[in-house]
Amino acid sequence: MQKFLNSEEIVVPAGGEDTGKRLPSRRVFAARAERLRQLAKGHAMEDFLAFAARLADAQQNVLDRHGHAFQEKSRPDAAHLARCRQHGIPPLDAQGGPVPAEWVDVLHALATEVVPHSPAGLQNAIAELPDFPAERLHALARAILRAEEDLGNPVELALAPLIGASLQVLWTARALALQPCDIPAGFEGSLCPTCGSQPVASILRIDPAGQGVRYATCSLCACEWQVTRNKCVPCRNTCDIAYLSPAGEAATLCPAVEAETCPACHRSLKIASMETDPLVDAFADDLATLALDMQADQAGFHRAGRNLFLFAP
Repeated sequence: MQKFLNSEEIVVPAGGEDTGKRLPSRRVFAARAERLRQLAKGHAMEDFLAFAARLADAQQNVLDRHGHAFQEKSRPDAAHLARCRQHGIPPLDAQGGPVPAEWVDVLHALATEVVPHSPAGLQNAIAELPDFPAERLHALARAILRAEEDLGNPVELALAPLIGASLQVLWTARALALQPCDIPAGFEGSLCPTCGSQPVASILRIDPAGQGVRYATCSLCACEWQVTRNKCVPCRNTCDIAYLSPAGEAATLCPAVEAETCPACHRSLKIASMETDPLVDAFADDLATLALDMQADQAGFHRAGRNLFLFAP
């Protein structure tokens, strides 16, 4: 484990008119799928990563076909956006706000696309979808959005990644209807300023504003927000932050990823460097480095990043 000697905040100026917020790319799922395919080659979890790539492909297809309609329906009005900017409230609140009804259409569209490539457990769960109670589906969606422990039976557990994927498509489409100025600025926090969800990981970007600008990546809407380097994202502690490097296979396949560990809250959040590998994707590289989470856990640091393809409240 490498430890930084200086525990004070390392601030990288955003420069220009950069608000420190980045909206997702319209091709975010396609890029994620390509990265997953790249990481799958020779990986011990090759089959899982290859399926995750197919699911990301399906997400991109659904976003391309229906994203504009979702955006038209769900863009907040000017008064709501103004209140959110004033008080630092996420305009697309995923934890306290309602779940838009159209997410069920996204779920069924994704299920249709991925069922031929799905593992047996998911295929069986998808076969039960037409008869699944609508109220229970919405309860599952809310539980996943709020990271509640509300999944129990095997069918629900099998459907959880697919439900998470459908929610990602919808919230990403909603985020694409925004402008950067719609997102509250000046509130560096542990949750996404766009939707209030947890980050999946953070990235040191090759950014025009300066090398190594750090952004946390939302696990739900794929927006990014600038966070201070050498600072715990979950609890904002700056003292004795340390970095755990991957060992074994992960060190070869994902050398750009480390786990940032905090002795104050005993949690870890992955950080991926584009300076080491310009193709890193926070979501994909997180899936490919689950062994690093085990290393961090054995060292006493619990995973802080949330990945909706791995549902764990």
